[in-house]
Amino acid sequence: MRFRFILLTCLLLPISAFGQSEVELGIKSSYAQRIPLNVAPFAAVDGTRPDQALSLESLVTADLEFSGLFDLKRKRVPLAANGDKEGLVEVRGALIKYKGETHFEGRVIDVSTKQQIGGKRYRLKEDQTRQIAHHFADEIVRMLTGENGIAGTQILYRRKTPDQWEIIMSDYDGHNPRVLLRQSVPLIYPRWLDQDRALVYSSFRYGKPDLFIRNLSEPASKRLSSYDGLNYSVDWSETRRELAATLSKDGNAEIYIMNTDGKVKRRLTHNRAIDCSPSWAPSGREILFTSDRPGSPQLYIMESDGSNVRRLTFQGSYNASPAWSPKGDLIAFASRIDGFFQLCTIRPDGTDLRVLTTEASNHEDPRWAPNGRHIVYGEERGGESAITIIDIGTGGRRILAGGDSADWSVR
Repeated sequence: MRFRFILLTCLLLPISAFGQSEVELGIKSSYAQRIPLNVAPFAAVDGTRPDQALSLESLVTADLEFSGLFDLKRKRVPLAANGDKEGLVEVRGALIKYKGETHFEGRVIDVSTKQQIGGKRYRLKEDQTRQIAHHFADEIVRMLTGENGIAGTQILYRRKTPDQWEIIMSDYDGHNPRVLLRQSVPLIYPRWLDQDRALVYSSFRYGKPDLFIRNLSEPASKRLSSYDGLNYSVDWSETRRELAATLSKDGNAEIYIMNTDGKVKRRLTHNRAIDCSPSWAPSGREILFTSDRPGSPQLYIMESDGSNVRRLTFQGSYNASPAWSPKGDLIAFASRIDGFFQLCTIRPDGTDLRVLTTEASNHEDPRWAPNGRHIVYGEERGGESAITIIDIGTGGRRILAGGDSADWSVR
């Protein structure tokens, strides 16, 4: 977040950098009571490897625990007579041999009725254990809640080494990190776009922040925007297939709408203050942004054509880095409280302000998971920056890696 305002030279107070058939269970809200769920020991039969079965079991269980949706137990529960153990659901898994190859069969069972709620079969290859476990965990979430899981999603973030800047992509749990970009000049705020087929970021490759786009199917990036001044701080709308970007090409930092070819379609803000950090509403009808119009940074909302600008935050003297929930019901942002930046959420109508973190350290640049329940953000830990995930339903957290400026894929 420091870049987001320090690069804009007139801002007053910079902040720290780190930068089959399915059973309807009626659980549709991420904040409903947890679903009782038992994970039975996964079996290895037909000469398959017990260590692989245990690895799959552990990975699936970890994904289900992290979802925050289940009250988990791990044991074998005998099938009951009809009516017994009503409501108990069990996950079962087994490695089997099929046509000479190892396969994994995962099933979800209603213990009281002895009926299978759903199941999946996968051909198991050595290097696909994690991928299969994540996919099956997401299938369990879908079977039991009707919502998509997040175990198969990806995290994008920036990392500073002693002499280079990197953009990293990893699994949602921090495993399998891959370096997508490495430069000797600063890289700023990588963001997913186009259903996670590409990313957009700013780079100082040519002495000032220009926007670049990198398609994951291509070996190199292309310069997207190199207008005079600043080209940075973007957000992609899947609904409108447009970028909202911060540009200072007309002398002041303003919000613009751009195509993925870098062409500016329209300017949205016209104000002497600094307007930056746009975030689209899921509908594509509104845009959040940060502005110091009242003298210090606060959050504002406007229509996608720049009309009907209204102030969202009134509590706190410094509110920035807004991110609109993919469900449209909440907005996450960073607010300075007692000298440190804390994560907060608020509803789009300005009600129900909640503070999510309270430690005496900075928590910055929140971005939502596609389930609208988890947030990835950067925080200071022992003088270093770390990528952390918080479950806003339970408050549980997980540190993923060193780095900052994270973004969460939509699938």
